[in-house]
Amino acid sequence: MRTRVILFIILLLALGACEEVTNTGANISDQSVTAEVVRVTDGDTIRVDFHGAEYNVRYIGINTPEISHSADQTDDPCGQDATEANRQLVEGQTVRLERDSSDTDQYGRLLRYIYVGDTFVNEVLVREGWAEAVRYAPDTREFENFRALEQEAEIAGRGCHLTGIFDDGNDER
Repeated sequence: MRTRVILFIILLLALGACEEVTNTGANISDQSVTAEVVRVTDGDTIRVDFHGAEYNVRYIGINTPEISHSADQTDDPCGQDATEANRQLVEGQTVRLERDSSDTDQYGRLLRYIYVGDTFVNEVLVREGWAEAVRYAPDTREFENFRALEQEAEIAGRGCHLTGIFDDGNDER
């Protein structure tokens, strides 16, 4: 009988430990969380699954050419290429989402810096010329870094820079 009581107590303790491990208390608005990419929407937006709930995530500090999500519109030059570059980096991956200042934008999308392992996705998209640096105040922690990378990509003629899509001279929105 005593052995059964001890085994029962051990079982309860083990179940309690499992509960703590699986229920981390993480919240999507935390400074840094991980989530699974379920869809690449375009070059600077993804949809992620975080503990069974899906969220649209807009990359902070960058902008890519748009792709059409309706039959009556056309894609921006290089929009499909920028989307494919993003897809190659994040599709089906576990990503780390990091906040800057804001949690969401005016459309309810989460605003985040995106990492796959040690790869800073926002930065790679700018460095390779698929995205331009844009200052979206107050989320400006990486803006100077992105702007320098954009200038290098433009000089080297990488990615979308060859199309002239980024020649608006406006890096603040």
